[in-house]
Amino acid sequence: MTNSQLVGIRSGVEPVNLFATDEAARSALHPCAAELQRWTVEYLCRPHPDLGRTGPVCPYTNRAVRNQFIWAAFESRSIDAHRIAAIIDDLYDLFPALPPQGEPDAKSKAVLAVFPNLTEYSDIDDIQQDQKSRFVEKGLMLGQFYPGCTVAGLHNPDFPALDAPLPMLAVRYMAPTDFPFLSSRHEWMDSYLELFAPTIPKFIASTMADRLVQEPEVSEEGAA
Repeated sequence: MTNSQLVGIRSGVEPVNLFATDEAARSALHPCAAELQRWTVEYLCRPHPDLGRTGPVCPYTNRAVRNQFIWAAFESRSIDAHRIAAIIDDLYDLFPALPPQGEPDAKSKAVLAVFPNLTEYSDIDDIQQDQKSRFVEKGLMLGQFYPGCTVAGLHNPDFPALDAPLPMLAVRYMAPTDFPFLSSRHEWMDSYLELFAPTIPKFIASTMADRLVQEPEVSEEGAA
């Protein structure tokens, strides 16, 4: 399937390869693509002194950049929550068809819905919350990024890990380290455990056990 066939049926959105090297693909990139590329390489792919752990901010991005596994769909027209939701609906359908599709390469794939002219960032938060469950059910994560986003990192609550120069929503495959983003809802944890139960890293398993001890589940009898 060629990229020209990967067009959203609701929004007409068409993801392009953010790090493609051929001239035709590069010419199709949005004017804001260079800023997004810089942030990806210089922020996500590098360590940060406030991160709270060693290694790059996003441990999966280096490989995705190197192998050209990051796609971006730019929407520069006037936009509202309805339009954003239509684009995310389309990316939900398109994500599996975007290259690469085979294991294990596909696990590094990501697609970004980028809204350079959006100023009402609460729409991004609302849609991320509204649609997260169905992405998680399919083994995917839907994450929000925008200037001034205050969502904390996993290892340092004062580190705004999702602060970005452009407002966007990102789709990628779920990873074992996503447990803290999924532990607040039982259905999310069901999807997580279905994928990773046999191979959960020890430090994640320990964190899970600690939370179960500290926050015992309320029985139906005692629930309000």
